[in-house]
Parts: sequence; C-alpha cells; structure tokens
Amino acid sequence: MASDLPRTPPASTTALHVLLGGALYALALVWGGEWLFAQFTARAFTMGAEVGPRWTRTALAFAPFAGLALYALVRRHALWSARVRLAWATGLVLSLLLWLWYFFDPLLNPGGGANIGLGLLMMASPLPIFVAMWLIARRPHT
Repeated sequence: MASDLPRTPPASTTALHVLLGGALYALALVWGGEWLFAQFTARAFTMGAEVGPRWTRTALAFAPFAGLALYALVRRHALWSARVRLAWATGLVLSLLLWLWYFFDPLLNPGGGANIGLGLLMMASPLPIFVAMWLIARRPHT
C-alpha cells in the first residue's frame, strides 16, 4: 500500500528549522546578551541610537545559520539530519565563543576605547563560522 511507505520530510522543513533556530539564537544572544551586560555593568540598555547597530550585530550572528539553511534547502537534507544538527551545534558553539569574547572584552580591557581588531573580526566572523558548518554538513555518512 502506498500509505505504508515511509515519507521523508521536505527539505524546506529542515531549512525552516535552521532559520528559526538561528533567528532565535541570534536574538537571544545579541539582545539578551547586551541586556545582561548592561545589568551587570550598571550601564543603560537603551533603544535610542543603539538599535541600528544592535540589529546589525543580530544579522551578523544570524548569517551563518541562514547560509546553513540555504545549503540544507539546496541539498535537500532530511529533517534535522545528524549532519545538519552537528553543523548547527558547531555554529552555535563557535559563534557563542566569539560573542562571549565580544561581551567580555570591555571588562578585560578597562582602559577604554574600541577594540578595532575585534570589531573587524566580528564583521568577518560569519564567513569562517559558515565554512565550518558547511564542511560538517557536507561530510559524507560514515
């Protein structure tokens, strides 16, 4: 009977899960992280002039996950395959480590001023994080 055959979920479901998970992660990381930072350092968490740059930082945190979702859609991976899950978790860990550095840098360097090198690294970070995710997602089954 045709209804007894196992059906694989559409690849768009995997892409949607990666997109939603990445979006929630990026929002929690940037907005929640900056709110927590403001609470611990007694600084103001405002929605004034800082909203535009905060959305830019959110897009930087989200970009590798959007790339993985596009890859999963194009390659038609089954729903949350082990490779896609591992790639997603790898991207999460790599970006979390980088963002923790970003948040703790002002506390570790109290001399003031912007860390230009870290800023450049943060702007370029989506590409190497995505490459690491892509290499894991495309690895053949063992």
